[in-house]
Amino acid sequence: MKDYGMYIYEEEVYLKRDPNWILRWGIVLVFGFFVFAVGFAYLFSYNESITASVILTTTEPPVHIRAKRTGRVVEVNFDAGDIVTKDAVLGVMENTGNVTDIITLKEKLLEEYPLVMNLKSLSDQYPSHLRLGSQIRPFYNRFLNAYRNHIYYKSLGNEALEESQLQRQLIGQTKSIENKIKEINGIQRDLEIAKTDFDRYQDLFKKGVISMQDLENKEIGYLKTQREYGNQEQQLNQLRLVRASTQNHKMQFDNSRIKNEGIYSSKLELEQEELISALNEWEKQNLLKSPIPGRISFFEVWGKHQNIKENQVVFTVVPKGSQELLGRCQVPIRNSGKIKPGQRVIIKLENYPYREWGTIDGEVKIISEVPTKGENEGYVVYVQIMNLVTSYGKTLEFKQEMIGSAEIILEEITILERIFYQFRHLWSHTKQ
Repeated sequence: MKDYGMYIYEEEVYLKRDPNWILRWGIVLVFGFFVFAVGFAYLFSYNESITASVILTTTEPPVHIRAKRTGRVVEVNFDAGDIVTKDAVLGVMENTGNVTDIITLKEKLLEEYPLVMNLKSLSDQYPSHLRLGSQIRPFYNRFLNAYRNHIYYKSLGNEALEESQLQRQLIGQTKSIENKIKEINGIQRDLEIAKTDFDRYQDLFKKGVISMQDLENKEIGYLKTQREYGNQEQQLNQLRLVRASTQNHKMQFDNSRIKNEGIYSSKLELEQEELISALNEWEKQNLLKSPIPGRISFFEVWGKHQNIKENQVVFTVVPKGSQELLGRCQVPIRNSGKIKPGQRVIIKLENYPYREWGTIDGEVKIISEVPTKGENEGYVVYVQIMNLVTSYGKTLEFKQEMIGSAEIILEEITILERIFYQFRHLWSHTKQ
């Protein structure tokens, strides 16, 4: 019993004794480290970013001239580095036509020349010996046939002669009607006088001044004038019917003439449009033309008689003049919702290793509203680049379509906020 009491006493003394200095300083150090870690997590921040591939270009990018078909290049009209104008013919694919003849023909068709009205002028303006090749020749022949038929129709003049005759008939008939009306007006006056004279004789007969024979003679004269007036009216109506028939004939003739002119003119216009379409298609297939002015650059083709494949890039035309620099980024879908215009972009170019040359800065300008489909699914982001001065103070030489990587700075976030986001995520899942 005495030993047990001694044990209890020693235990109480041990528990009530003050901690030694190691324990006290250990607690202080742990607490201090915790405070330091929280403070560091609160004060220290880092940039959240998205990395994407980038291609440097300009607001007016270079144009790649591709072959429309497989074949051989027989003409290369410029050297690498030459300045070319818009619609300049850079090269010609092998074909059965003559380029000069075809281009000259198209220029004539597009210019508004007046229609020629004789076969000699047609032969001078559109000769039949042009070397147009098998693709264009059928359309050209149909165009010439339609043109000849139009000239034949105009040069025969049968319709013009008939129209002139009908017009003269109408003029003569109208003149006859006018004369007949004047004649009727005169007879009408005679009829009025004869009627007045007959009425006067009737009064005299009633008074017994004249005999019955005198009255009958006067009546015969009056009736004769009346019949003549009726005959003239009938003749006038016949003249009007004849003129109406002539007018109807002329109207039908005019309609027929207009219809025939429309048929020949429409046929000529149709064949001309089809010929122009055939020329345009020939140009697409055989001429390598520059759609913009600029400086020409070659890839795999640098001279004549080289074989190329369909859709192969033959030439590239780089726009001339200073333009705004742009970076085209292909951004993955993940975290793309955080991208906003105005965010900073750090660009590293493969042409100029960033450890030696440094990086260039840009700014998010435009974000596509819908993602691209296919293997590289994501959004397209255009980055505005003010200059090519790097973070090392070096100025880079611009070359079209330089590639590299872009780091889009989304936001600056502290470590403490990041930890808080993780705990909030765990808490929301625990509640569920």
